[in-house]
Amino acid sequence: MKKIVLFGALDRYNYGDNIMPILFEMFIEKYANHILEDFTFEYAAISKSNLEKYGCKQTENINSLANTLDEGSVLVVIGGEVLCTQNQSLYLHMQNNSLHHFLLKIFKKLLPSVFKKYAKAMYSSDWEYPFIPPQTSFSKHINIVYNTVGGDVQGLSVNQLADVKKRFNDAAYMSVRDKRTFDEISPLYSNTQLAPDSAYIMSDLLEPSLLRGKVGEAFCLTLPCEYYVFQAAPCKVDCSISQLIKLISALAEQSNKKIVLLPIGYASGHDDYGLLRKVNRVLSTQTVLIYDLTIWEIMYTIQKSKAFFGTSLHGVITAMAYGIPHFGINPKVSKLHAFLQEWSVAPFNQCYTVEELVSLPKLINEKSIIEFQAKSKESLEQVKQNFHRIINVIETN
Repeated sequence: MKKIVLFGALDRYNYGDNIMPILFEMFIEKYANHILEDFTFEYAAISKSNLEKYGCKQTENINSLANTLDEGSVLVVIGGEVLCTQNQSLYLHMQNNSLHHFLLKIFKKLLPSVFKKYAKAMYSSDWEYPFIPPQTSFSKHINIVYNTVGGDVQGLSVNQLADVKKRFNDAAYMSVRDKRTFDEISPLYSNTQLAPDSAYIMSDLLEPSLLRGKVGEAFCLTLPCEYYVFQAAPCKVDCSISQLIKLISALAEQSNKKIVLLPIGYASGHDDYGLLRKVNRVLSTQTVLIYDLTIWEIMYTIQKSKAFFGTSLHGVITAMAYGIPHFGINPKVSKLHAFLQEWSVAPFNQCYTVEELVSLPKLINEKSIIEFQAKSKESLEQVKQNFHRIINVIETN
């Protein structure tokens, strides 16, 4: 039987990467269930994995699937900043602890050619740039689809760029999630479509009552009655821990709200928890730290908040999808800044420095909320249109 293979960085626990394929399957079940008469779903990553305890799906190794897919199957590349990401870079994010991740980064810096061979042996697809799969790597013709991906082609040699361009042009459909990526990819693939990140569909598929049912009463009781959510990765927050503690304390005091510290990046190299735990230890009366959450508990925590502040793109997207005021932290986080510029409205359509954290709630007003709700409705329709174009590819190719 033909398969719809949802292929991404799904073998590590990172909220955004993991929710997108699940939402894709939910969309098909809701709006195009007839497709499942001819196709079954398969989840794939570079390695075989099982993250079901987090609400995710098991994955098969993409290399093992390459020679087993029936003619006419569809490979959907689904994920975040995946374009032109190399095997060795992805391997760095597969470590079980931050120390191992740090040591491997030193290994890569000191002996780059040796590290590349080591990473390839330990963790790799059969082709470089795993999430730009070449048609020639599959034993039978399949349809390759890119679903609102991000990334760039900077730094590629002439030969590498020619190879990537050929792979793109073998694809049946290409959509990207921001103008930054569109400007990079459209010269290589003329029919590139621009649409908001596919995770935006979550509010259409998971109304608040349905989402609450996925988290359970016990978890709901751990959350304060009224709160802000703060999230940050230590490599992205762009300030010292002592400065961050002062800022979050001032935010809690001036807003008279608890601050829920929400780790979203769990994969090595993101390490939100380590940073937020240090904040919570000092500010135990002003903050609530929650950890080891399922994708649904992360989503619910943001959906119930009064505002989201963070460096996570999919933390911001979750807030946007449910109409929650959202503030990206650190303009240097280019993928987040670019997404907000394209799909949000003032004052939410940019990233702010962490030093501005305390003043950000003052920017929220009724006018901005009404304008954003109108923009959000428009964005949701664009996401649906993108999904339906993919469905058309699945049905007609």
